[in-house]
Amino acid sequence: MSLAQRPETGIRTAGHTETPPADVRDSLFTAPLLLIGGWLFAAGWALAYPDTPIGNNVRLVDLVFSIIILLNAIARVARTRGPGSDVITIVSGACLVASPFVFGYYDDPGAGLAPLNQIVTGIGLIVLGAVSLALIERRRTHPPGEAAPAR
Repeated sequence: MSLAQRPETGIRTAGHTETPPADVRDSLFTAPLLLIGGWLFAAGWALAYPDTPIGNNVRLVDLVFSIIILLNAIARVARTRGPGSDVITIVSGACLVASPFVFGYYDDPGAGLAPLNQIVTGIGLIVLGAVSLALIERRRTHPPGEAAPAR
């Protein structure tokens, strides 16, 4: 579906427009994914990962996950969103958090700041994916024409 064919998404109630959760999810969560993917791509140079075998392997892990995250973000822009994108984001974040421990470079000085960067970035991806997934589940349980129950 192209942008020109997209149906209007604003809900009109009592003279004002309310933004549905899916629109918030689309706009607020795609841009950070693009930024995180770009950060993972550039982190090896920005944080000056050491030029050691471990530092080079860590840079390779960052590059692989940057490609996954960037492709995921581009797919969110190009097609109708679904929970699959959020699951990919959460799994990628979990893999980034686990990679310093799985590959054994968490406390290795040859890795530089890479383990900290991967753990922090992975936690950010997990939170981003979980919140986005919660918004899409909320939209499924409360369709746009139906008012959400008051709390």
